[in-house]
Amino acid sequence: MSVSANVLHVTNGDSVLYSWRKGGLAGTHVAWKDVLHEGPVPAGSLEETSRVRAAYLAARGYGNPIKINRDFEKRDALVRRAREFEEIVLWFEHDLYDQLQVLQILAAFDEMELGPGSVQIVQSDQYLGMLSPDELMALYPKRKFVTAACARGAKQAWDAFVAHSPDALAQAAREQYTGLPFMRDALQRLCEEYPAADSGLSRTEKQIVEACAQGARRKEDLFRKSQAREEASFLGDAPCAAIVDDLSAEPAPLLSALDQGYELTVLGRRVLAGDADWLEHAPPDRWVGGVHITSQQEWRWDEQTRAFATKAQGGAGAER
Repeated sequence: MSVSANVLHVTNGDSVLYSWRKGGLAGTHVAWKDVLHEGPVPAGSLEETSRVRAAYLAARGYGNPIKINRDFEKRDALVRRAREFEEIVLWFEHDLYDQLQVLQILAAFDEMELGPGSVQIVQSDQYLGMLSPDELMALYPKRKFVTAACARGAKQAWDAFVAHSPDALAQAAREQYTGLPFMRDALQRLCEEYPAADSGLSRTEKQIVEACAQGARRKEDLFRKSQAREEASFLGDAPCAAIVDDLSAEPAPLLSALDQGYELTVLGRRVLAGDADWLEHAPPDRWVGGVHITSQQEWRWDEQTRAFATKAQGGAGAER
């Protein structure tokens, strides 16, 4: 392990920072902490994107707006000082939450034109926050350099994610990524966060509604049961609770909040049975990356064809 303290270590969240401190990892530590799979992620500089993200996260109820802005400004300033560090090491997991953060960070470094060999990455198919400090430290010697080919693939995938239509994302989800072994699966999972062609539900929403149909009543139970179906769980409890609130909201709730917990509404049962399309009752207004999904531009993901289509209000859509 490097003995230098002049190393910038970047990871996904605060639990890893705690383990680093306990394990004695020298250097400057920063957590990215952004649920990029949810809400608007526009193209632009890191700072421009952070301002949009901070406003969204605060409006969603994920934290104090002043603190979120301050944390992002501090984080982004450290990234802009990257050349001051002897090493830059990224520590990330295999799931969608982490892989989108990897793309954003590498895109920011690409914007700064850091040369090949400037950045190293630790990637794991284990959840870093659940590892002991010793287990986490054992991953450090396994870090690898981010090559030019790796950086190029990451930038292309990021551009596809922040584009105004998902056409490029569909192609990006079919690619293999040099040096990023988990990226393809993560992008394929991202496609499933678009409304489904048949039900209008994202995969996450459908899993939550199905969990309720199977007897889960409390938010924490809906969270656990829905995430147990993921190949690589990426959703936190707070974002899951926010989605439960969405599914319970007027004008067309699929879940009903009762004293004993949540139950399916009549519409919820119809949607699960394939007899109704949720978005025909609750016009969409949501973002996935750079794509704004509305009733005028109703992007859908067709699991059968593995392609995107638009569904115009009151009419059929065309595959893309």
